[in-house]
Amino acid sequence: MAAVEDFAAAWRSLLTTDLGRTTHVRVAGGIALNTDTTATLIEDYKQQKGLYTDFAQTLESLLQEMLKQKGIRVHSIASRVKEEDSFAGKVSRSEGKYTELQEITDLAGIRIITYFDDEVDAIAELVEREFVIDEENSVDKRTLLDPDRFGYLSLHYVVGLSDQRAGLMEYARFQGCKAEIQIRSILQHTWAEIEHDLGYKTKQAIPREIRRSFSRLAGLLELADREFAKIRDDLREYEEDVQEQISDRPERVLIDQTSLKSYIACSQLVFEMDTRLVAAAQAQAVITSDSFVGQMVERLQYFGLQTISDVETTLQNNHDLLLAFAERWLSRRGRIPSLHVGVVLLYLCYLLAARTGATEQVYRFLDENGFGGSAATKEKYAKEILMTYQELTLA
Repeated sequence: MAAVEDFAAAWRSLLTTDLGRTTHVRVAGGIALNTDTTATLIEDYKQQKGLYTDFAQTLESLLQEMLKQKGIRVHSIASRVKEEDSFAGKVSRSEGKYTELQEITDLAGIRIITYFDDEVDAIAELVEREFVIDEENSVDKRTLLDPDRFGYLSLHYVVGLSDQRAGLMEYARFQGCKAEIQIRSILQHTWAEIEHDLGYKTKQAIPREIRRSFSRLAGLLELADREFAKIRDDLREYEEDVQEQISDRPERVLIDQTSLKSYIACSQLVFEMDTRLVAAAQAQAVITSDSFVGQMVERLQYFGLQTISDVETTLQNNHDLLLAFAERWLSRRGRIPSLHVGVVLLYLCYLLAARTGATEQVYRFLDENGFGGSAATKEKYAKEILMTYQELTLA
């Protein structure tokens, strides 16, 4: 015990400051902790937490704009600052590692969650180009961790503002501030959140058999991450090629959201019929939305149309009657401010439903294909569709 007391006394002597203030030392198990410095750091952070909160929010907005400019769509981006109790615990456990607030690099943090794992590298390239990287405190855990630690395969950067950006008035007060930017895919994030919820802080703490399950699941999720990226790339390639396929062999191109959208955009027949209907309604043509096209796929398939050729042929065979039906229908709707490009396909479906000659069949089409409203509203709508058709065919 005397040796410990002598050790503490020696440290008290060494740590007496030039200002005449003695730094208090707490001795526990032979380890000297500088409690005065800890208290100073905690007080400094209380005073500067607002600055780091603003810094984190500014970085979040800045990164959002950068990603938008680069056309990189992410699942989420969020900022946070370290809570005061968490900060106090960190510096208390650091055993004198930190002497200044600026040495602590995770006071402000940004988490970017991507949809695909290869987007992590695209964002990393952007971060490295736009910020000053603290190489010593940054880490790419994807290259360090075991394969079964899938959920922690994230990329961590500690960054500061470049001199050029910090020289701008709106960023000047953040000179010298650092923040941690964490980038991971949504599957990696999901894994980490679930594993954290299970309560295991380290790999060694997990029972052996459970670790084996984690390892198997890690392989599956890593494969899923890559397969999702491949599906995305395949879809992009299909979108680029589908118009050529429609031009060459439309009878071989099945109706789906991509093929139908391409057909609507490029079909001269659809353009001519849409133009006539827009003029009749004195409406404005608006760009076709994906949701509209997706619904049209289901509605056309409801009537047995399976290929782009089926759609084109059905439009041609019903050209005059379809336009007459649509114009009469629109004349009864009152002022219509806008119509989707490709709206003629909607009226084609109305026409095909009305051909059944039965209100209950038209109602069934509406009920099974995404038309909202109450049963009474849909029944009224079905009767109006059938009446409009009958006025043209039974006259």
